[in-house]
Amino acid sequence: MLIAVECSLRRLAGLAAGALLISLPAGAPALGQDRPAPAPGEAVFTVFVRSIPVGVERVGVTRTDGGWRINSIGQLGPPVDLNIRSFQIDYDQDWRPLGLDIDSTRNDGDYAVTATFADGTATNEIRRGDEQLTSAMEITPDAVVLPDFFFGAYEALAVRLSARRDGEEIAVYVAPHREITAVVEGVRSQPIQTADIQLSALIYRTELQYETQRLGAEIWVDENHRLLRVHFPALQLDVARQDLALVSTRLTTGRGAGETDVRVPTRGFSLAASVTTPTDHQQPPRGWPAVLLVPGIGLVDRDENLAGVPIFAELAAALSEAGYLVLRYDKRGMGQSGGRAESASLESYVDDVLAVARYLERRDDVDRDRLIVAAHGEGSWIALRAAARENDIDALALLAAPATPGAELVLEQQRLRLEQFETPQDEREQLVALQQRIIAAVLDEGEWEDVPDSMRQRADTPWYRSFLEFDPARVVRRTRQPVLIIHGKLDRQIPIAHADRLAEMLEARRRRESTLEVQRLPGIDHRLLDSSAGAIDQYSQLLDRRVSGTVITALADWMDRTVPARR
Repeated sequence: MLIAVECSLRRLAGLAAGALLISLPAGAPALGQDRPAPAPGEAVFTVFVRSIPVGVERVGVTRTDGGWRINSIGQLGPPVDLNIRSFQIDYDQDWRPLGLDIDSTRNDGDYAVTATFADGTATNEIRRGDEQLTSAMEITPDAVVLPDFFFGAYEALAVRLSARRDGEEIAVYVAPHREITAVVEGVRSQPIQTADIQLSALIYRTELQYETQRLGAEIWVDENHRLLRVHFPALQLDVARQDLALVSTRLTTGRGAGETDVRVPTRGFSLAASVTTPTDHQQPPRGWPAVLLVPGIGLVDRDENLAGVPIFAELAAALSEAGYLVLRYDKRGMGQSGGRAESASLESYVDDVLAVARYLERRDDVDRDRLIVAAHGEGSWIALRAAARENDIDALALLAAPATPGAELVLEQQRLRLEQFETPQDEREQLVALQQRIIAAVLDEGEWEDVPDSMRQRADTPWYRSFLEFDPARVVRRTRQPVLIIHGKLDRQIPIAHADRLAEMLEARRRRESTLEVQRLPGIDHRLLDSSAGAIDQYSQLLDRRVSGTVITALADWMDRTVPARR
């Protein structure tokens, strides 16, 4: 929910060239060895910053007499500010670079690069505004060429990754500045369901290493050796092919024996959902106890894929094994659900939760007296509000929940991110001041003067206002359900202090049934993983990418004790 902090992307772009570009050293074959041939054709990519679309790039891959050509045009708004009039990179049959041509504007100034590659040397002619430069640099002959922010160039990387061999590296030339190397830390497959077909992607988890920094990223490649997605968790920067970004598309994790897809009607549209029913248990006479999973904010679907971890898909599978029927759903405007996210407020998402809860109560195989709502991250606010409105919700589990008012939370997360990026103090002060002006303007406590128009367009929305105005303390007083708080001590996105503050609010309730249990779990991060480090920028570096068994056990044990079957 930060707006002003996105300005730090500009600074990162100017640190060491290539800081925002991922290069995958996924072992490439030796020179002269055949590489896989990508499927020629065009693709359109949408660029997202903090889940907000900021531009598009249209990319073509064609076969030439001498090898392969990648070209693109596009327009990226703030905070990138790049107009790609023309981008073209030629490779030979073995995917060694031959020539590069860039014609673009950055921050309203001309930016052009012409480079030729021969005998291990890159010769560059560069134009920035009125400035003309020439440079020559020795590079690895088969380096992948990835200029800053020209994401079409990653098509060549997708081909190289398709031919990877463990233990090898890919050299990357961040034209026209320097050569770098990166390390592939793992690869996994990911099924993807579109409106028409089922796709399968290989996701290469990597770490980009250069002089002063390391940056994790994921590169998604389809069966035709074409690029699907480039994702930088630490920067909250995402580049997704159009078929992956469509609302009719969702990631899948493989259907279990007890999983079925359903649609839940709500006001004017329907929500797409998956119901996971226990298969190794006998159904109780009154029906299954049910768990409704409520996702957090941002571009997450029913599986709540967060930096490659399908948190809710794993919770659904584990809780169904424990004897619970579990429903998870695509938020309105996401995945395969209808509705429009841009006009929604926080209360709109509460309405959706209540619609799903009523759907569960109407099912013949659900015990309507044993309905638990479990929410993750900022989704906990939606769950709290729903519980305050609906007494038929019998228990509430809050996972990594924030406890401060929305405006306070935004500023806290901005501070954490600026510290993470090691932003200079003077720039921190400027960005914090800008964020404070934005918050004041959204809440009608200030003016929009000196706020860039692009930021106003993204901040002056029903959702952002409702988020800033939300105060969990006011809602907690109106809940009567038993509550479980689970919070990882290594959570650096919503620090553990939030669990303490939320517990104080909940303990102040005076109703007999309003019990509280708090699980502060060591070694657990925001994604509910066992981790030796909780930093956001290390998300893509974690090798164990499964929700912690400690979290699942704590949740299931509490539910068993809190909503026991009636005898």
